[in-house]
Amino acid sequence: MLCPDCGNEMPDSAKSCSYCGRSLAKGKPSGGGSMAVRILMGLLAFALVAGAAYAIVSQLQDSTDDGPTYDPSAQWVPMDFSDYGLKMEVPGDLWSLYYDAQSQVVFKDGLNGVLDISFLGAMALNPDAHRVDNKPDIFKVFSQETVFLDGLGEALYTIVSCKENSVLVHKHQLYFKRTYKLANKQPQTYTYVITMTSSSGLESQYAPLYRHMLESIELYD
Repeated sequence: MLCPDCGNEMPDSAKSCSYCGRSLAKGKPSGGGSMAVRILMGLLAFALVAGAAYAIVSQLQDSTDDGPTYDPSAQWVPMDFSDYGLKMEVPGDLWSLYYDAQSQVVFKDGLNGVLDISFLGAMALNPDAHRVDNKPDIFKVFSQETVFLDGLGEALYTIVSCKENSVLVHKHQLYFKRTYKLANKQPQTYTYVITMTSSSGLESQYAPLYRHMLESIELYD
C-alpha cells in the first residue's frame, strides 16, 4: 500500500510509514451512531403500538361498559292506563316522556333506550303485524317464552335483534290480547304491545329494567 502523505510504498501489514512516520492503522467505525438510531426507532415503534392498543381497548370499554346501571330500588314512576285497564311502573331515572297519544306512549332515556307502550283497538288493521316474531326478514329471534300476568293469564315475551339506523339493537316485547269493557261502553278487544329497544352492547343493563316492568304490571276490570 502507499503512504497517503509521502507516497512511498509500504507493506500491507505496516502500522506506520518508515519514511515519514504517518500512521497506517485502519480505524473501525464504532457503530455507536447507528446503534443509537436503531434504539430510538425501536422505542418510537413501541410507543406507537402501545398507544394504538390503548386506544382500541378504551374504545371497546366505552362501547360496552358505558351506559346506565339500573337498580330495581331506584326511582320508578307508576302509570295508570285506565282506559285500557292496565297499571305498571316505568323508569324515572334518566328517562323522559317523548311521545304521548291516546293509545301510545313512548319514553326515551339519555342514550339509545326507547320504551313503547301501545294499545291497539278493534279498528287497528292487523294488530299481529306488530309482533316482532312475525317479521323474520327483519328480526332475529333470540328467545320466546310464555309469561303469566295476574288478571290475564298467558302473554308472549320475545327477545329479538335487528338493525336500526345501521346500529345493532335488541328488542324485548310483551304481546297479549284482552277484552276490556270501558265504563258504560261495550266490551272491546285490545292488543297490548310493550316494547323496549336498546343498543345490543347495553343488553345486560336494560334487560333487568324490562323484567322489573313486567313484574309490576297489574290488570284490572
